[in-house]
Amino acid sequence: MSIFNSLARSFARNIDYANASHAPLDTDGARPRTHNAETKVTHLLEVLSKPVLTLGDLRAFDDLIRHGDELDDRKMLLEVMLVKMAQLKDNSISLKMQQVVIGLLFKDLPHPPNGFLSPLDISTTTHVVSTLGTLSPPKMPKHIHYAYRAADGSNYNPLIPGIGKAGSPYARSVPSTNLTPRTTLPDPNLVFDTLLKRDEFKPHPDGISSLFFAFADLVIHSIFNTDPQDQRINKASSYLDLSVLYGSSEEEVEIVRANDGTGKLKPDCFADVRLLMMPPASCALLILLNRNHNYIAQKLLEINEWGYFKDPSTIDDSEQKKMQDDEIFHRTRLINCGYFMHIILGDYVGAILGLVRDGSDWRLDPLMNMREMNHEVSVRGEGNVCSLEFNLLYRWHSTLSQNNVKWLSDQYPDVFKTRADGTVSPQDFLTKARDLKMKMYALPPTEWTFDGKERDKRTGMFKDADLAEILQNATQDVAGAFKARGIPESMKVIEVLGIMQSRKWGTCSLNEFRKFIGLKPYETFSEWNPDSKIAKAAESLYKDINRLELHVGLQAEETKVPGPGAGLCPGFTISRAILSDAVCLTRGDRFLTADFTPFNLTSWGWNDCQYDKEDGSYGGLLTKLLFRTLPDHYPAGSVLAHFPFTIPEKMHATLTARADGSVHKYRWPVGLDLPDGAVPLPATIKDVNWKVIKDLGSVKKVLTTDASKFASTVPTRQQSIFDLVVTGKKEKKSSIFSDIENKHAPVIRTIVGIDKWPDYFKDKTELLIKQNSFTQVGSENSYVDIVKDVIDLLPVHMICEDITGLPLKWQGNPRGSLYEQETCDKFADIGRYIYMNFSPVDDYKLRERSQKYTREFIELIKDRLENAETGPFAVLSESFMEWATSSKKSESVKFMRKLRGNIGTSFSSQKLAMNLFNATIPTAALFSKAIARVIDYFLDDANVQARKGLVDIYQSKESDSSAKIMGYIREVLRLNPIFSGVYRTVSHPVPDLQLASINDLVLLDIVSANNSLGTAPDYTRPAGEAILTPYEDGLLTPQFFDAVAPVIVGTILSQKGLKRAVGESGKLTKFDENWHGTDREQYVNISGLVTPWPDAMIVEFDSTAK
Repeated sequence: MSIFNSLARSFARNIDYANASHAPLDTDGARPRTHNAETKVTHLLEVLSKPVLTLGDLRAFDDLIRHGDELDDRKMLLEVMLVKMAQLKDNSISLKMQQVVIGLLFKDLPHPPNGFLSPLDISTTTHVVSTLGTLSPPKMPKHIHYAYRAADGSNYNPLIPGIGKAGSPYARSVPSTNLTPRTTLPDPNLVFDTLLKRDEFKPHPDGISSLFFAFADLVIHSIFNTDPQDQRINKASSYLDLSVLYGSSEEEVEIVRANDGTGKLKPDCFADVRLLMMPPASCALLILLNRNHNYIAQKLLEINEWGYFKDPSTIDDSEQKKMQDDEIFHRTRLINCGYFMHIILGDYVGAILGLVRDGSDWRLDPLMNMREMNHEVSVRGEGNVCSLEFNLLYRWHSTLSQNNVKWLSDQYPDVFKTRADGTVSPQDFLTKARDLKMKMYALPPTEWTFDGKERDKRTGMFKDADLAEILQNATQDVAGAFKARGIPESMKVIEVLGIMQSRKWGTCSLNEFRKFIGLKPYETFSEWNPDSKIAKAAESLYKDINRLELHVGLQAEETKVPGPGAGLCPGFTISRAILSDAVCLTRGDRFLTADFTPFNLTSWGWNDCQYDKEDGSYGGLLTKLLFRTLPDHYPAGSVLAHFPFTIPEKMHATLTARADGSVHKYRWPVGLDLPDGAVPLPATIKDVNWKVIKDLGSVKKVLTTDASKFASTVPTRQQSIFDLVVTGKKEKKSSIFSDIENKHAPVIRTIVGIDKWPDYFKDKTELLIKQNSFTQVGSENSYVDIVKDVIDLLPVHMICEDITGLPLKWQGNPRGSLYEQETCDKFADIGRYIYMNFSPVDDYKLRERSQKYTREFIELIKDRLENAETGPFAVLSESFMEWATSSKKSESVKFMRKLRGNIGTSFSSQKLAMNLFNATIPTAALFSKAIARVIDYFLDDANVQARKGLVDIYQSKESDSSAKIMGYIREVLRLNPIFSGVYRTVSHPVPDLQLASINDLVLLDIVSANNSLGTAPDYTRPAGEAILTPYEDGLLTPQFFDAVAPVIVGTILSQKGLKRAVGESGKLTKFDENWHGTDREQYVNISGLVTPWPDAMIVEFDSTAK
């Protein structure tokens, strides 16, 4: 089957190239739709391997037809539909099914609720009394032009502003008509000892980790906080507003805010003291969300999308500073809550449904805007109120791992002066818990500690290594299974209190709840739980299945087994209800729906909290959070970051069984079967020793004379991009890469040795300016995007037309198959992965894209090389290629024949194609970035005289004009280097640099090193004094760059009347960020994404000048 699949995909790729060749050149601004055939064939093969409908599925649909109002959830209809939607992905049928399922789950509960435990105050006034005293109503200034969350969750519905706010009563979803007198219900202690108490520990059947339930603690405590003084009242809002981090009132929010003009929170703190009583992974996760808030706030300030934020240290007006702090804080909270929401829908629900385990990146989207069958707009963003039934549903104590039970038992002697043996009375527990909370509230949140970890006295932060150790231990710690008789004895008092509270609320029975949400009521105890011991005990206690209490019935119900659509495997009723709750919580929140827009979150912020389905984690956002906040302890490819909610042993077995090579794409802990040549994750976690080198001489030494003593990731990545091209064992690959390395210098010499390049780039620059310019009404001036439509395309045209023969589609070759901008983007991704991939966040995506694009380009280059070979069929073969792409006899053919003559005929076409690729494509975007920086510099008014001098030299045509212009270019790149800095790892001791420790991480600060020569430009500075780039290879080879850069820069700057277009259109969208204590210039592209590449800059010029 795999051979057939490979042939089918290869055939589809050929169809795609043919279709692209005959596609229109001008797409009228639409994104070219390429690789359609390959995408459809791949999806078809997936469907054939896993049929969308099976005979077993028909039982579920038959039950739907026969019993629409009382579905038998043992028939697994919901799971069947979810699996089918996941298989169909973004198909229109899947979308329609998704709308039906979302509507079904959302309508499981009434909106708004039709009953409450006490009268509902619909105003925005907060009446809750907490340890902070009487809480104030939220301040909602009228002049604010962006939407933001009120501290207490009010104003989520403009017509009912108090709905779901903190301090509101719980909703009652199911009015009970159960006639059972409370006095006839079994004693809570007896219920626990016979139905709930753990008899043995059973690992979670699907390998879900303790970290999943640590995150569940954050979700649960964000929406449930029962007031001990009045248990009808929920002190938390009914929204996923991260109140555990920010607080539920203005006073609580103010305590955790820094209020320094940056919109940040105080370091490593949170608002909800209850989390300190949870296993430590919950606190560690919450601290990462604190750090994520501060990261986002810093980015909003640096990017400054609206243009009016200022450095807080320069703002004298306290009111203005406060307004800036408020805006950054509120926008940041929206973004961070977006993170929280997408972790819930992506990672959390993904694990619940087994989507991550099954390798599916499809996710249910309860936030979508949709219409009902009668064309009415489906309700969303109109508020939510948490109910007492769902408060009871989230008691998941049976999932406590053995390690967490031990942690809990260790806390008992200090808090309760007794062992965790179930002997603590409810009253004693409540008293001690209150005393502990008061003790912690006496300290400011910046002094709270947990699990014996200490804060740094200078920064107030916890050690990264401590947080990483807690989180990684939780990922490797298997949780307990949901089951009757599964709750540890140490949790007895909490369960007893839960049963007592449920009865005080007058909660419905299990069957009443099931009927309310459209499930078939149980008729017997054995139907509820087939285990005869459990069923008999329950029957003895409750007599009638209709008397079975909701809380107890949920905890001791029969559980699911792992399978398609089932990953969490709780009881059947919980499984259905949590999906309904997830939909209602998110769909009812206007800040996650109607107001979840780039306008409120900013373009960058909105993009930053979206799923990245290419990140190697099959959807979700927790991976990004771990990589972002603890990059030194979650290295690129770490399975602990990619699949944090599943223990590594389970994920390793799952990926191995898939037999598609995916297991080789991750780094695994020591002890698991590792792929050939794979580097395991470190066995221990320790603080990373960072060194920053700013001295020019030292930086040069590390890059040149001492380069062999420092390890760089570049050579490894240069080889890894060929993983889809070069297969086999490590020794075979090493031999091939050695052959390629030996021929690299001759290939570069052949490219550099061509005399035509200066004239070529002059003509090509003028052609692209003319071809891509547009005119101004009523003027002889024209405009052109000098970066995207000229500078970025220059190396692409040169590589495709004159070196590799890649069939570029442009006005000179309309029957090519590779669109200019799309090819440019692919080159940029490859260059970024190899040279500018400094964060683990994007590593997987960049690697996978680069490998895919590399295979595509190598296949084309190899074909072109073979067509260029001399021989009896060469002319015929070459003529066919020219017919297929409608191209003239390519200059690349001449070059390839010359190269073959220099290299020799014994070197295979594939190896030579890899050499050509290595020598050109990876550095194309770096070449363009260098030119763009130079042009941007000389367009500034401050540099107008220097620009005039450069243009005069260029137009003089003197023999040394290029050398003089290179003096200008070198100086600009000294002050604005392509690389702000690069990483190295110490592989051998370097005593004179005080870097004697092996594995020390080194950041070479190129900006500071170059600035040590002065910040004023000197355009006559000799070559070699400064560092222009740490990688003098490919198109950045000095002999090549020095020959062509002056021509390109001179041609552009000598355009008559050249100046920036008016306003922001004439500027690069860029900002400076702090990067390990150094300044790094980054860019924001038109999609709002941060990128190392200059994106768009429109210039104006007189197009009539000769």
